[in-house]
Amino acid sequence: MSSLDAKAILSALSAEVEKTFSDDLTVLTYGEWLELVLSEPVRNLRSAAQYIRDVFDHFGVETRDLPQGPVKRFRLFDAPWSDGDGRVAGQEQVQQEIYRLISNFVRDARISRLILLHGPNGSAKSTLIRCIQSAMEHYSTKAEGALYSYSWVFPTEKLAKGGLGFGSERSKKAGPQDSYARLGAEDIDARLPCELRDHPIFFIPREQRLALIEELRAAKRLPEDFVVSRYILEGDLSPRDRAIYDALLVAHDGKHDQVMRHVEVHRFYISGKYGRGVATVDPQDAVDAHAEQLTADRSILNLPRSVQNVPMHHLWGPLISANRGNLEYADILKRPIEWLKYLLTTSEEATASLPQFKIHLDELLIASTNEVYLEAFKKSPDWNSFKGRIELVPVPYLRRFTDEVRIYETQVHPRRVEKPMAPHVVQVAAMWAVLSRLKKPDKSRYSGNLRSLVDRLTPLEKLKLYDRAEVPSWCTTQEAKELRRGIGSLLDDYKNSTEYEGHKGASARELRTLLLNAAHHTSYRTLTPLAVFEELRTLVEHPSVYDFLQIQSQDGFHDHEGFIDTVHGWWLDTLDTEVRSSMGLVEETRYDDLFTKYVINVSAYLKRERIHDKMTGAYQTPDEDFMREIEIAILPDGEKRDDFRRAIIGQIGAWGLEHAGKTPEYRRLFPAYVEKLESDFYRERAKVIRKNLVSILKYLGDGQTELEESDLEVSRATVEAMERRYKYPRECTAECVAHLLRERYSETV
Repeated sequence: MSSLDAKAILSALSAEVEKTFSDDLTVLTYGEWLELVLSEPVRNLRSAAQYIRDVFDHFGVETRDLPQGPVKRFRLFDAPWSDGDGRVAGQEQVQQEIYRLISNFVRDARISRLILLHGPNGSAKSTLIRCIQSAMEHYSTKAEGALYSYSWVFPTEKLAKGGLGFGSERSKKAGPQDSYARLGAEDIDARLPCELRDHPIFFIPREQRLALIEELRAAKRLPEDFVVSRYILEGDLSPRDRAIYDALLVAHDGKHDQVMRHVEVHRFYISGKYGRGVATVDPQDAVDAHAEQLTADRSILNLPRSVQNVPMHHLWGPLISANRGNLEYADILKRPIEWLKYLLTTSEEATASLPQFKIHLDELLIASTNEVYLEAFKKSPDWNSFKGRIELVPVPYLRRFTDEVRIYETQVHPRRVEKPMAPHVVQVAAMWAVLSRLKKPDKSRYSGNLRSLVDRLTPLEKLKLYDRAEVPSWCTTQEAKELRRGIGSLLDDYKNSTEYEGHKGASARELRTLLLNAAHHTSYRTLTPLAVFEELRTLVEHPSVYDFLQIQSQDGFHDHEGFIDTVHGWWLDTLDTEVRSSMGLVEETRYDDLFTKYVINVSAYLKRERIHDKMTGAYQTPDEDFMREIEIAILPDGEKRDDFRRAIIGQIGAWGLEHAGKTPEYRRLFPAYVEKLESDFYRERAKVIRKNLVSILKYLGDGQTELEESDLEVSRATVEAMERRYKYPRECTAECVAHLLRERYSETV
């Protein structure tokens, strides 16, 4: 018999919910809420802009060391509340621009513009907005993110006529100051929530409200630099709630405190699902706000006679749902312009005119559109009316390979793919996508030696420069410095052009579909990059479907079919390195040690010092023959030896200043040079590598009995190392090794 008890579970759940309800101050009298305002005015007098800025600040920032320099990233876009599900890869510049605009609204004391994110399809515009809205939902559950609105509470007629306020048992249910806020359901005839979720401060008349704020400043409870928004200073009750207030005030002979007995302040939590504080307007939506008069609603019939004659309207629509928060207009320019003209007023004055009355709003308006619709809109006669009320924020495709990889790896990984999956499947798709977006540098924008350097860059070299500041192997050390310093300029090359870099190219949305198609490719038993290349070859055959395929190739840029070969070559290099390393032909640290020895000799040579030999204890002069032997493999063409040596030591010194007390890892600091040393070694052993590859295929197939014991052991160790170190399933190892043998070692004799 199960030890689980339904009654016990329900009892514990009930106790927990009741405690949370009480601890979170879910329902308050107006007096209790005012005490909160007096004790924490900054938190409780925020506008929507201030609230959203606090959401950004709540999750904090981190600094990313990118090739162009340190860049600030807001952690909310990593979606920590959902373990990264829904995160935004890259787009730090867009994040900063959104935060800057929100901060401007805070300083201006009002939201006076619509933020319009524009960019190509699939560039993460909607994901950015969704991430902000989800962050708001999470923040609103925290104590520091509490938001309050109010409801009208009307007790039963018997209770209202005298049972309350005279020491009766029922009066005790009312709570402090004889409020109806905490009456039980059996004692209430009607409860009318404010459909706009307006701020409870509106029950304090404007003059007294302003005086209260000045008193809070004088008492140092409200910082001098805290900007009180126009919404808080000038806002008023909605037309319906103003009419109810006025009717009750007449009924109670002008006694404000008697009216306030009917006000229940309650906490609300932002929720996109339930339309509280965030909402989305889809292109097909025709009405964003609507008011419908109620005539026979039961709750109206239960209202006191003094209020029954007040015109009652039911407010609905995204504009209403998003008040006190954030409203998204998805693909805004797909809507007829006539449906958007109300934004000319709403975006600037934060009001919406309905047929019956005008409502006041406090919400951040943020929209998205693609470049095609935006350019068409700019030619419209209405553009001049709208442009002064819109803040344009470009959202290009990603140009950093590492960030692009992060988009796909959460959706395409071994746990989600039915076939065995090899490494680098996601990487080859991401690399091809980024290559498709890069533009030939405009050399006219550069001067001196940098002009010729940027003009020489191939698409792959530009990708590597953007990704990890990796310079081409043909660069001298001085040229490498100049190129690294120019990365920021390269990124801004086409910034002010309508054809900016990242404006066209393969969409991440399209590449996700391509990867899933590759996973189901019938010609392959496993999912390796080979299936991805097949899908890419199919894609480039349809230029009429993908407009970026129609761009004229220029010096290798926009050569999308050629990019398949480029990425294939990169993958073969990577695979070759992993297989050779797994074979154990040479100790892993051999070339790190070799380069370290080279640095020691170069340093002593430049300082005119001698080197201490730990084995003999003697001091020796730097080994010139050894240095020259190393430089035969790594010295760039046209570079003078002494210049190269000084540059190496200078780069190590600069690294040391930024990483005090740490020992440099030369493989990370000079990856191209260490890899060149390795390549020389493996070129000399091509026959051995080919023999081992053939043995591996026999070992993984039906030919184990044909292998000698030594070959069998090498094959077993290689396959195990591939799985242990690089996560290759055995089936994938067989497919990849066969391809490597055919492409790289078939002619080795």
